[in-house]
Amino acid sequence: MDDVEAKVLEWLKNGNDTAQDIVDLPWALQEVQPNTYLAEHPRMPFSLMVVFSEGFVHLIVPLGLDTFSMSNNEKLKVYHTLLRLNDQVNMMKFTLSGMNDEVYLRVDLDKKTLGKEEFNDALTALLIGLLSSVSALGLEEAFEQEVFDRIVGMVVERMQNGASREELMRFLTIKVGMSVEDATALLEEVFKAKRSMEGSGDDVGYF
Repeated sequence: MDDVEAKVLEWLKNGNDTAQDIVDLPWALQEVQPNTYLAEHPRMPFSLMVVFSEGFVHLIVPLGLDTFSMSNNEKLKVYHTLLRLNDQVNMMKFTLSGMNDEVYLRVDLDKKTLGKEEFNDALTALLIGLLSSVSALGLEEAFEQEVFDRIVGMVVERMQNGASREELMRFLTIKVGMSVEDATALLEEVFKAKRSMEGSGDDVGYF
């Protein structure tokens, strides 16, 4: 691990859940392979891949859109939309990767000049690009469901690890930023699903 990698990981790990800048949130980090990390924070509507190469830090966000199976007309519409967004949002770009030509948002940062402010600007650009593409491609409903499922999955994981109701409420209101009313309603639904599963023995989706 070089100095830049250590510095970037430190920026992501240290922080406060009420921070105004994205970089100052305390991201959860998981090393998925050497020099490659998965970073997540409940308040951010994306999972961030942080990849360190010889001269660059690559920030990559999957859009969750597979274009390989699309018709030519559908591809043309998607590619046209994303190319126009490439011109409108600074720093980041849309790319295709993988066997299924999946869409990713990406920022490549030069290690030689990288500072915390530029790193935060890159995270902000990814967030703006993600929200802009979701709107431009008409993916709002699927995106909202994905974000909701991700939050519920985090709640369930904490429940399975023995978190109390009070701890779950703190997670939803402080880390996720939900109102007390919305957090209470979400927990009621999760506990209801858990009770239903325990009573019937059926798999209700998250447990």
